[in-house]
Amino acid sequence: MFGYRGWRRQWGQKRFCGGALVWQLNDCWPVTSWSIVDYFLRKKPAYYAMRRVLAPVAVAVKRAHHDWSVVHARVPKSSNFKLWVASSQLEEVTATVELRFISVATGKEIKESITKKDIKIAANGTTDVLSGTIDNVNEEPHVLAARIWIDGEIVSRDVDWPQPLKYLGFEDRGVEVYSRGETILVKACRPTKGLVFEERAGVLVNDSAIDVVPGDEQVIRVKNLAADDQPLRWTYLGRT
Repeated sequence: MFGYRGWRRQWGQKRFCGGALVWQLNDCWPVTSWSIVDYFLRKKPAYYAMRRVLAPVAVAVKRAHHDWSVVHARVPKSSNFKLWVASSQLEEVTATVELRFISVATGKEIKESITKKDIKIAANGTTDVLSGTIDNVNEEPHVLAARIWIDGEIVSRDVDWPQPLKYLGFEDRGVEVYSRGETILVKACRPTKGLVFEERAGVLVNDSAIDVVPGDEQVIRVKNLAADDQPLRWTYLGRT
């Protein structure tokens, strides 16, 4: 996801990158590998992450890279971040973009969110929306949660996490998952990383490996799950 999101952004920056090859798509025998689909043609989390950042219109938010070789625990005093939108649409679209700052520990917003309305998203390119600085000394660890609406509908989300993840606590996320026929409703009390659904033969979900933040319920569409079938199992990073 990180790579494809960045390469796509470069297409809108003087066409520095015109595309990227997926290596590799699927395995030719049962094995642990970096493919995005396994030998049995079951999608791996990477498949869904790449699909989201390659959507026709995709919002993205990212903190500046920090050189962790200097010692992981030595967090920089501040971190810059940028938010942009990549579009492969052939015409300009108008959108609303939101950025929230949500505590990893409590799920509460640590400062006022930012909303940009009537943003003109450039056709077949990248539109820079906003940038800012995170105060790592006085602000508790928090996620940057971005959403974009077009014609009143959320078309993309992105969540940036403090790194390294191993220094964050993921206990007691307050995740709730409700299966309702051909949809699954997902919500959480605190930011939740990488919620994945069981890959079951013949059953298709339109999204998985998602990040979930408070106040933003997500609806996952499901195909070929019979009424008397057991709901799909699920888990997330740090679940016990």
